[in-house]
Amino acid sequence: MPTDDQLREYADTLPPIYQEILRSFPRIEPSRRQGFGLAFQTIAADFENRGIEFGLDEIMAACQELEHNGLVENKHRIFVHPTPLCERLISLMTGRMAPTVKVAPLPALPK
Repeated sequence: MPTDDQLREYADTLPPIYQEILRSFPRIEPSRRQGFGLAFQTIAADFENRGIEFGLDEIMAACQELEHNGLVENKHRIFVHPTPLCERLISLMTGRMAPTVKVAPLPALPK
């Protein structure tokens, strides 16, 4: 498992499209929980609103590369979900750690 310093150095070497995608998670959904994803179209709309010159096809292709490297999971050709390693990377890049989902265990049904 890479150290935080190694991940910071890695983040600095990422091409702009990857940096923008990863930084978009806390920017688009500040209350997002760890592992929760964003729709490709939502990321594309954010890029368009911010004047970032990457379109939906480029975002989807970049997310495939992120998935091949174990940083995200793409689901149903609609959503991109960060892995735990990617959550660390996003946190180091943005200074914002997404909280984990915690709920009380469900009691057993009566028999």
